[in-house]
Amino acid sequence: MNIIEKAFLKVIRNKVAKWFNLERSLTSLENVYTSTENSPERSWPNPDRIPSGEEVPFSLKNIPIVGNSLRSAIDDGVKAIKSIQENPKLGRLSIADHELKEFEALARLKGIGAIGYTKLPAHLIFKDRAVLYNTAIVLIMEMDSIAIKNAPSVDTFRMVMSTYDKLGKVTNLLTEKLRKMGYQAQAGHPLGGLVLYPPLAVKAGMGWFGRHGLLITPHFGPRQRIAAIFANIDNLPLSEANEHSWIGKFCDRCGKCIRECPSNAILELPIEHKSGRKTHIIRENCLPLFVKQQGCTICVKECSFTNNSYKDLYERFKAQNK
Repeated sequence: MNIIEKAFLKVIRNKVAKWFNLERSLTSLENVYTSTENSPERSWPNPDRIPSGEEVPFSLKNIPIVGNSLRSAIDDGVKAIKSIQENPKLGRLSIADHELKEFEALARLKGIGAIGYTKLPAHLIFKDRAVLYNTAIVLIMEMDSIAIKNAPSVDTFRMVMSTYDKLGKVTNLLTEKLRKMGYQAQAGHPLGGLVLYPPLAVKAGMGWFGRHGLLITPHFGPRQRIAAIFANIDNLPLSEANEHSWIGKFCDRCGKCIRECPSNAILELPIEHKSGRKTHIIRENCLPLFVKQQGCTICVKECSFTNNSYKDLYERFKAQNK
């Protein structure tokens, strides 16, 4: 890299670092929910790796393709933190049925494909991060199926990052909606995030983990991105059960994502942590190929739940387990 290129990546690094420092500053506030000793480190994106051009997707090769989405996502990530100052000082605690329906209708109008509600376990909060409220509204947005079928490709890569960007904007917009309705809320941006989103969505009853570590839902299989809003509302319809646990048993027999992964990044047996959280991916294998291919996404493309309906796979699973 020449001097100009290095300076350009350093500017990006500084923008991301300022965003993350804002996130870390939340831990100094009173009465916030913080991580535990069993919480994961937020390993991606890592600002210190950006100047080398090796951090996904912050490289000179990728910036011309996804730079606009990245710039917008960073700005919205900063907005998600700064906007907590706009919360009403004395927020309402209970939401009426018609208000919740109005909120959900707006969410779907703006592209949200599924909504779940759950309490946030502290061990899912990333180390050095904090959230203001421990009730989570989990938001899922679909990734385009045609772009996934073309993976790996520049178009797929562009779609993945634009989905992050769009979901971040909608999450901020819906958070603003709750504030206008009189509730205290905090937006959790989908790019990196304050908490580990897939297990939060599982706790909200929205789906289950595949062996690739991605959330699989009845709506979109593994083709989605996840965000959350943390709200001080005490009567949301929290999930009490998850009917999708059969997915894990199906995936144990399938293993197609493991066989098709070009970088051998998916573990046959995930690493289980003290909190019960599981690690499915060897990031050191996955990320270099992701950079080289300008987005990989083959595990999503090849997943049985991408290429078959949830209902059909469930019927097959039931037939095999009679």
